[in-house]
Amino acid sequence: MNKSRSLITIPGLIIFAALLTGLGWGSYHFAQKNISGEGFIIQWIGINSLVADGQDPYSNLVTAQIQENVKFENTFAVSNPPKYTSPLYSGIVVFPFAIIGNRTISRALWLAAQLLAIILIQLLAIKLTGWKPAWYLLMIFSLFTMFSYHVFIPWIDGGLSIWAALFLVLALLAIHNNWNEVGGIFLALAAIQPQMVILVIIFTLIWAASQRKKILVLWFFITMIFISVIGILLVPNWVMQYIKLIYNYPANFPSGNPEALFIDLWPGLGKQLGWVVTGLAGIVLGVEWWQARKRDFRWFLWTVCLTLALSQWIGIPTIPGNFTGLILPLILVSTMLTEHWPLGGKWVAVFMVMVLFIWEWAIFYLDIISFQVGMQLNLLIPLPLISIIGLYWVRWWAIKPRRLLIEELRFGEIY
Repeated sequence: MNKSRSLITIPGLIIFAALLTGLGWGSYHFAQKNISGEGFIIQWIGINSLVADGQDPYSNLVTAQIQENVKFENTFAVSNPPKYTSPLYSGIVVFPFAIIGNRTISRALWLAAQLLAIILIQLLAIKLTGWKPAWYLLMIFSLFTMFSYHVFIPWIDGGLSIWAALFLVLALLAIHNNWNEVGGIFLALAAIQPQMVILVIIFTLIWAASQRKKILVLWFFITMIFISVIGILLVPNWVMQYIKLIYNYPANFPSGNPEALFIDLWPGLGKQLGWVVTGLAGIVLGVEWWQARKRDFRWFLWTVCLTLALSQWIGIPTIPGNFTGLILPLILVSTMLTEHWPLGGKWVAVFMVMVLFIWEWAIFYLDIISFQVGMQLNLLIPLPLISIIGLYWVRWWAIKPRRLLIEELRFGEIY
């Protein structure tokens, strides 16, 4: 038996090593071409300057270095010059790559690691939602997802959104398994990209408190305090500097919200329409949070997915590069469709990601040919819209206790 296991394991290890080698080689040659990567360069210069030279990442000296190296302005808000705007504790992710002096090698490793993270996000989301697609369906779904704008562009840009999405999914999986300490730690780590997950974190803490999961809440705050204090030991005034960045938000962050979108489309009514959308999104979230606060994990997970989708329209400035976390709502919708409608649901799931793939890249292409690169506000529409519609389509199936759902499916088979 041991011999047969070794015969199976050795070829598997060889294939795995070959895949890793190929991934590393491909990432290195891609990094050499210097295509995109602005998000990574900003993070790398900021933390590398701190590690190698003891420079404050928020200082004018490091900002000048970033602006000298990042030749392409932010592709979503061309008026904002590039600078280090992340909370300093996000350096916990960047640090292993920042200690490498060669930026090309560092970016190659970052690209490879983020690609593995994207695959892991999908696999963990599938495990979390209980989806069991056929291999060919999973392959089609994954290919359209991985090469969609909202995943491919964050990958080559190299920002922190992929890591934030991974930590969030890990936190949810830990909560599902009642590993509350681990869940609290990963929930805090997801805050490396605050504007992307802040509402999800707030709701999760409210739900955890209502469920008497005090350990989860405690470990979230312990982790946040710990990583923040590490940052204070390195840069004593980083908290105040970050607060100043937030206070002067328009000058430091892209203005990606419904108001900016509608002002771009209809200057006369844009501001009012933006406030209407933000108000409606806030009301919907308030109602759903209130209903879900004392419910089971299935209801909680659906509400988390809705929060991720509506966060893009509630007025918090964002960019399509922060949409990686919306892989989870897409997979939850696909799970419910396939579970409740076995024959047609799987193809609806494929059609959904196919429409997203075409719609997003069409917007990007039309912006390029019309010389509007840098103002791709229309990309705020496709993924959140389809996610919200899909989530409300499957809402009853998703929030219903599994026992009742199985009984309903059996009743449908009998009759």
